[in-house]
Amino acid sequence: MKEKHNGKLKILIAFGILFLVVSVILALIFLDSKKSYTVKFDLNGGTLLGGSLEQHVLQGQDAIPPSVVKDGAYLRGWSTSHRRITKDVVIKAIWEYETTVGIVYTDGKNQNFVEIERAYPYLRGEVYLGAYFNEKKILGILDGAFKDCEGITRVYLLNGLIRIGDSAFENCTSLTQIEIPETVTHLGKNAFKNCNSLESLTLNEGLLSIGENAFEGCEKLVEIFIPESVTTIEAGAFAGCKNLVIKIAIPEHKLPEGWADGWNGDATIEYIKTESEEDSTKNEETTSTEEDSSTGEETTIDTEQTDTESSSAADGEE
Repeated sequence: MKEKHNGKLKILIAFGILFLVVSVILALIFLDSKKSYTVKFDLNGGTLLGGSLEQHVLQGQDAIPPSVVKDGAYLRGWSTSHRRITKDVVIKAIWEYETTVGIVYTDGKNQNFVEIERAYPYLRGEVYLGAYFNEKKILGILDGAFKDCEGITRVYLLNGLIRIGDSAFENCTSLTQIEIPETVTHLGKNAFKNCNSLESLTLNEGLLSIGENAFEGCEKLVEIFIPESVTTIEAGAFAGCKNLVIKIAIPEHKLPEGWADGWNGDATIEYIKTESEEDSTKNEETTSTEEDSSTGEETTIDTEQTDTESSSAADGEE
């Protein structure tokens, strides 16, 4: 009887332990399911209309995207999913320009991309060029596409463009501002020739070549920075830019061979020290200071020795 009783007791203890383990596991699962994560929505230049930009969401639950808007653009989507959140995350708005009416594209029938072929000359004011047309990526602006569009004041370009062709914006005499996207590698000759109202120009890292007379006659340009990625600048690229200061972070004796003689035209060149050059200068100054300090100590020692010798000589005379 005693052995039978002990056997039942062991079974009860085993079930008790099993129940305890299962209870702990279920409790952990429950607590884990209640874990909260932070979801932040980045408007990326947009404006909040409604909703919350920062949300605390239980694991596995969905965040609720806010209502947002941006002038001249529409929301193409978000950078990552807002559903079934399992970690802290920042979700960025992806905007697409509402492309200005009056722009003609290549048909792209046998390609997965299109290019801007031409624009109607009556275009006025700000022009928005999206990254897509009919779900196809826009990769280039063809030669003369916006030539003589004298009413354009500003052009917005998105990343994705690779080439801006010859005379693409030539004689756009009202154009005041443009930023070349970082994906553009080539600016054609005469690309912005005679854009005599152009005041602000941004050239991003990634640009490789600037064509002949690309910015000739842009007399209102005051300052631009040429990125180190540029390997080719053809003759007269900045001819007639008499008020322009061109800043470059390349030593004068190391200018790329592809930079033609007279590339800067009438513009002034200002050479800026790169970070590596500044570090080198600091190291040289530090070394020089240490050497000067060392020399000073030696001089002091020599002076003391001279004073001792002079004193000994005087004692000898006495």
